[in-house]
Amino acid sequence: MSERLARLRTMMQEHELDAVVITHLSNRFYLSGFLAEDHPPDESAGHLVINQNRAVIVTSPIETENAGNQAPDFEIHAMSRETPGLAANDAIVLQSMGATRVGFEDSAILYKDFKTLRKQLGDDVKLVALGSAVDNLRKVKTADEIEALALALRITDEALAKVEPTIVAGETEKAVGWRIEQAFRELGADGPAFPTIVASGPNGALPHHPTGDRVIQEGEPIVIDMGAYIGGYCGDLTRTVWVGEPEPKLREIYQIVYRAIEAAEAGIKPGMTGKEADGLARDVIADAGYGDQFIHSLGHGLGVRVHEGPSLSPRYNQPLEPGNVVTIEPGIYIPGWGGVRIEDVATITADGIDVFTTSPKRTV
Repeated sequence: MSERLARLRTMMQEHELDAVVITHLSNRFYLSGFLAEDHPPDESAGHLVINQNRAVIVTSPIETENAGNQAPDFEIHAMSRETPGLAANDAIVLQSMGATRVGFEDSAILYKDFKTLRKQLGDDVKLVALGSAVDNLRKVKTADEIEALALALRITDEALAKVEPTIVAGETEKAVGWRIEQAFRELGADGPAFPTIVASGPNGALPHHPTGDRVIQEGEPIVIDMGAYIGGYCGDLTRTVWVGEPEPKLREIYQIVYRAIEAAEAGIKPGMTGKEADGLARDVIADAGYGDQFIHSLGHGLGVRVHEGPSLSPRYNQPLEPGNVVTIEPGIYIPGWGGVRIEDVATITADGIDVFTTSPKRTV
């Protein structure tokens, strides 16, 4: 964690900050290793308060032992009955540091906590909104993070290999989803990184379909989006499968999406913007006449969160860098019929990409 704190402190110097308050649970874990149970947005297991010399976890007495074990390089400040509330205790730590210019995560702080900081610190302390400055530290992965992601992705691949051959017509989406989540646990994961999606038939037209009671039929598309979660890092994988022989429209749509992901993986390289990467796949789908049915971005960053920077999106004009880990997931969605999505995960290298995902794709 020392290297991550060093980069945070460099960012603080660039913003002329005496200290920062970290309230985003993912950034708390990323910077400290403290991985506790939160119930956002209104229940947090702790905040971080960091300056150039000290790094402090502010938490409740029931979490102090966990925090000390998981984040040995941090001081632990436990709330007391006399001074309840994380923000009030953040302010106590900041005052002990003598901080007068304090950065805060404006996209990840409760309004009541901001008001508490503002009131307790007084007018002599300036609170500075950090925007995405802390999140941006997570874009380029370290070797340790690459290893952690590789493990999550390997378990994800193995879970699909275990479950896919067992899918039969006549069972529900929920039955398949449950077997996938059982497989994650059996293979050593802490659980799913997000609710497993099994979207059969017309439900496949919804990229974030909530897995339900629909009964799977032969020949129709079944979009499975899944990811194992282990050690604070997320897997992510989508495959479109079917039982029996695929119907003709599925053959057509699948081949287009397959060509789109092949084009993207052949063309993505460092220095290319997220918009340019998105266009590699989007052009293939548009040329086939389904441009309006590709309704999301090509991909997103993956790490301690399922969705983080950078983005492979028509709106992302920043260049990709070696060490970025991104999903590549073109799709076509047709209301009333269904959808096809194929997703791999890759890291940007010095001259292209290295694909983590090993799950085979179907052939039609």
